[in-house]
Order: sequence, then C-alpha cells, then structure tokens
Amino acid sequence: MPAKLTLICLIDSISERDSPEYIIRESITTLRKEDDTTMKVKVISFIPKKDSVPIWVPDFQSENILRFTGKFALNEDPPHDDILEVINKLKKNELID
Repeated sequence: MPAKLTLICLIDSISERDSPEYIIRESITTLRKEDDTTMKVKVISFIPKKDSVPIWVPDFQSENILRFTGKFALNEDPPHDDILEVINKLKKNELID
C-alpha cells in the first residue's frame, strides 16, 4: 500500500561514532501520535567525511525539531503492532520529494 508520510519529531539525544568514510549520528526522537501518546523513533544519519560528496542531512542537535516527508510502500499487515520500519536508500545526488 503506497503512503506519503510526514513526521515531526523532537530530538531527545544524539550519539556519534566514526567509520572510515562516514560520521554516523544516531538520535532518539519523540513524536506524538493522534491518540495523544508518544512514540520513540531512532534516526540514523550517515554524514560523508569527503568534502567532494554533498551532504543532504542537516546538522541537527538535541532539542531540535525535524520534519520528515517521503513516499513509502507499506505492507498490508505491518509485521508488528504499533511499529513502522522505513528503510530508504539514497543514491548520490538523489533527492526525495
């Protein structure tokens, strides 16, 4: 089932680690659902170390508010109750509209 999702999240915490080609930033964010409950979402970003590679991810900090919008294909029956897993791979110089 195709869907277009927009999520607005508040960043709670960020941890960073290095790899040979990327700085990997893992953040825990909170979003509020329609029934006024909250849900934690993990956001992992890969920031290239090479200056020649464009950076598509903003440099976010704790307590920033992020907005994610994208088109996704979802299973008819999610694999778990109340869990949404979105995996999206970008190629170099490719944007999501």
